[in-house]
Amino acid sequence: MGYRELLKNYIRHLELVAGDNFIEQDTNEPVLGKRDLGELRTLAAEIHRDAYRAAEVSRVENYNYRLRVLMNRHALSVDQVADLTGVSRQQVRAWRTNPDSDRYAAMSEEVFSRFESALNEWLETSSP
Repeated sequence: MGYRELLKNYIRHLELVAGDNFIEQDTNEPVLGKRDLGELRTLAAEIHRDAYRAAEVSRVENYNYRLRVLMNRHALSVDQVADLTGVSRQQVRAWRTNPDSDRYAAMSEEVFSRFESALNEWLETSSP
């Protein structure tokens, strides 16, 4: 097993046990650089793509994946998404976790639409 697979397995382990991979977690002492975070985000995205393909999730249940893509694209934290959607951090973690986890929750179209609207408004007001 190479390091890439080892890291993917560890990310899966964190998501199953803790309900989050902690890649976007802020720390007082930054250990990971932007490139490191980018690599970890890529691995996490691969894990979720593979999990969704394996689970054969229908289009309606794909809002979790779309949430993850938007979070990665805009470097949004769990706290920011919770604020934008008006839900708890635990709920956002449940949306982000691996579909094989007991902690997984499917994001509804209604909630995703609300998040997407709030995100668009936030992006418009925070852009220079």
